[in-house]
Amino acid sequence: MHLRFENEQTYCDIDPNGVDQYGIPVLRFHFKWTEHEIKQARHMGQTFTNIIEAMGGKVLGIANPQREGDGISVGGTIIHEAGAVIMGDDPKTSALNKYCQAHDVKNLFVADAAPFCGNPDKNVTLTIVAMAWRTSEYLAEEMRKGNV
Repeated sequence: MHLRFENEQTYCDIDPNGVDQYGIPVLRFHFKWTEHEIKQARHMGQTFTNIIEAMGGKVLGIANPQREGDGISVGGTIIHEAGAVIMGDDPKTSALNKYCQAHDVKNLFVADAAPFCGNPDKNVTLTIVAMAWRTSEYLAEEMRKGNV
């Protein structure tokens, strides 16, 4: 299966040289922010500056060594990276349906940040919880019906 994404430079594949302690091939990640994410981070920074200044505050700058020049997190530094097993309606362009169920393996569900179609510059924990809840309710109903 070949999946196409908005950002063709961000994907994972099987490392042809790396294996884990059991000899199983490991994933290799390729990552690059697009102009869309960089613009979102700039907009966020400007919005925060406007809010702080409207309240009478003064922004002194961002002193975070884990950010690139555009104010966006360096790839790989956010604990909850997202988007490795994309969800969508079309099995040709996504691995999972809207309930995080694999198109090709009906008893496989992914309940973390992997189904996300993009990765924000902020922690995605609450979205993971909400989607896992929706996925578990769907799974329970499908099990009740005998579909899984």
